[in-house]
Amino acid sequence: MSSRPSRTTLHDALRWIATSWKAAVGVAGGLGVILGLVFHPPWDRSSSSNASESKKTTQACPGISKGRISNVKADKRVRLSAYWELNPGSRVPASKERRNAIGRVIHFRVDINGYRGKQLTVWWWMLTANGEPVTEPTLRRQLAFGLTPHDCATGGTREIWAELPKRNGRFQVEIQRLDPNNEKLDYGRTKAFAVQAARR
Repeated sequence: MSSRPSRTTLHDALRWIATSWKAAVGVAGGLGVILGLVFHPPWDRSSSSNASESKKTTQACPGISKGRISNVKADKRVRLSAYWELNPGSRVPASKERRNAIGRVIHFRVDINGYRGKQLTVWWWMLTANGEPVTEPTLRRQLAFGLTPHDCATGGTREIWAELPKRNGRFQVEIQRLDPNNEKLDYGRTKAFAVQAARR
């Protein structure tokens, strides 16, 4: 008679212990998930993403950094206003005299290696047939454009409009590529061409 109640009591005690243990494990697991969400929320990946992007941006390009100018050619003479009609993105405010200035379109190819994320510039000079800079200040060291490569190796063809001297003679145009420290990476020249000043 006395053993039956004791068995029932022991069975109830064991069942209570098992239930309490499972509850404790469940609480601990739930607490762990909550803490994980608080300290490492799934939508907060900005720190790791930023670090990855920063590493990608600042990582140095392999090989030797260099820039090359090639295939420099001068097209036929054309007024600046006519060039702007074909290239409206190059248009800037200018006087009537400036719009009527005569120049040549200079075509060239540029290839860049190792300058990802760095500002580079392209300049042009008007030279005599002997390679000497002309005396006109507006035809010496004129900024053509600047660019910042997004890849370690890039290249393509470009063109600019270069004003001609208002005097007779034979001239050539030099295209220069400068690095972020204004050091000349490379240059190329057109063949010498004749210029005849407009008659007044």
